[in-house]
Amino acid sequence: MIMTAKEIINDFKENYGKVRKLLDEDSKNDLEHEPYLSKYKANEILSNMCDSLMNIRDTEANIERDKLDAMLGAILLNIGIIDMETEELTASEKILTRAEEILAPHSVKPEVVITLMNVYHNHGILWSYRDEPEKAKTFLLKAKELYETFKCTMQMPIPIENFINNPEGNVGDFMLMEKAYTLTLYYLAQVFGSLKENLKSGIYCHITLRRQLQYSDYEPIDWALNSASLSQFFAEQKGFTQSRHHLAAASTILDMYEEKLLAENEDEAHLARMETFKHRSADVARCWAKYYLLLLSASHDRLMNDAEQMTDAVTDLSHLTLEDDENICGGDIKMLKFPDLDVSKYESKATDKFLLTYQDAREVFLNCQSWLSKAKEYYTLETLASDYIKLVQDSSQSYTYLAFFEEDDERRSKMHKRRIDMLEALIKEINPTYYMQYCRQLWLELGEAYLDTLNIKLDRLNKCGENPTPHALKKINMLCEKSIEHYEHFLNSVKDKNGVLPKKLDHDLVKPVVSAYACIGRNSLKHIAVNKSEQLSHVKKSFDSYQAVVDICENNPDAATMMSEEYSLCSEMAKILVIKINKLESELVA
Repeated sequence: MIMTAKEIINDFKENYGKVRKLLDEDSKNDLEHEPYLSKYKANEILSNMCDSLMNIRDTEANIERDKLDAMLGAILLNIGIIDMETEELTASEKILTRAEEILAPHSVKPEVVITLMNVYHNHGILWSYRDEPEKAKTFLLKAKELYETFKCTMQMPIPIENFINNPEGNVGDFMLMEKAYTLTLYYLAQVFGSLKENLKSGIYCHITLRRQLQYSDYEPIDWALNSASLSQFFAEQKGFTQSRHHLAAASTILDMYEEKLLAENEDEAHLARMETFKHRSADVARCWAKYYLLLLSASHDRLMNDAEQMTDAVTDLSHLTLEDDENICGGDIKMLKFPDLDVSKYESKATDKFLLTYQDAREVFLNCQSWLSKAKEYYTLETLASDYIKLVQDSSQSYTYLAFFEEDDERRSKMHKRRIDMLEALIKEINPTYYMQYCRQLWLELGEAYLDTLNIKLDRLNKCGENPTPHALKKINMLCEKSIEHYEHFLNSVKDKNGVLPKKLDHDLVKPVVSAYACIGRNSLKHIAVNKSEQLSHVKKSFDSYQAVVDICENNPDAATMMSEEYSLCSEMAKILVIKINKLESELVA
């Protein structure tokens, strides 16, 4: 007996409804020891539906072939997704390939296009799981091409749910296909990131965000975080114009969301949403602070170059060209903006140009401190210590850059003193047992801060050409000792209970350990000794530190390669200091 089209569709509708309930509702309540129970049940129903439709397909069914194949493709898509989610990747690949073969001949049919796009998406996800981004890209570009081809037909896409619920009316859903295409672009952004084509990945991320705004298809908190995260990528590429715009957009969306929150009744759900809002607003504030730090850093590096080598002053990525074999952006590299969003409130307060003067740097510094203070309203030492420590480190770093632009020695010294005060106050509050990683960073930074102050004092002393006063002498030696003290705190944290360094240092520790010893070596020679005996003591300490670097590099070829310049300098200094020690000892005996 041949089933009528209505009977086929009703049978599909009934069973498909059971499948969706199992996947969308029941699976959330599956027990821990049977995490895939509902998925397996759904798979069983889908397999039976597939067999039934394949039998009908091989007979003279009273239904159009493209509509039958649309239902069959939807079944196979769901089986493929379940196989993937239950870690049956080989089975998933076979099923998705079969779905593609059935649907591809009808690719521009309204009932088929969205399902086929989702088949291509899941092929892309599957090959990404297998760490084969090039293959994933192939399928995602097929989805992109399918969308563009279908749009040219001027038809209205019909989701499978609409088709089975109203087979006669054929109710289309333009938005569902647009959402599917936004997903295509999102997945391509991830794939290009895996392929290290970071600029293409960034452009795809931007287009995804722009489409979400265009179709009001976004969750405000997630959108703001994604836009702020993308801004960090642009800033790292020195595209400060694009970075500022994306941060301004993130803050604008958060402002709009806050207005809605404040109009709500204060029930438990509202309080939870408000807490999430405060948390994520603090994260966006941190991104603003990072923006300003990156701008200070890039401006510092640019000014440190020789005049002939000074890099271009452009801070806008729109001047770049991009190899676009996939026709991914269609000129979007020159339009990385959100045209329907007014972000002037935030853009007008933030420069996107390289800094040249102290006044330029001070304005950026103050903005950076303002955003850090906002972030500290949420991230405190008592509640979220790790994040708070990073905020204090960012604040210290901003003082370092500001000091670079300051020409007055006294004011520069005060800036480094502010760094020292905030870092020493912080390290007294944190327990090395739980926060050793951060304590090590702080010890190194304090050693550097004292060294920066010391160098300012010594430069001033050399400029005036006079003997130091007792007060100046005491200050210089104190700075020397404090710098060495913090470097030694760091080194002691790496040594064992007997005060011995590991024979082989962890890769991440090689550079800081070698640098710490080298700094101690240099600082020891900066001590101003009042007699030869004291001078000998400092020279010996310097020799021991330089020799420690030599020993580390001789015992560890990787360290010697990684720190070749320091190794060479320390080796040379150790040889020179042996001669100096012998000379001082001879003079003392004489």
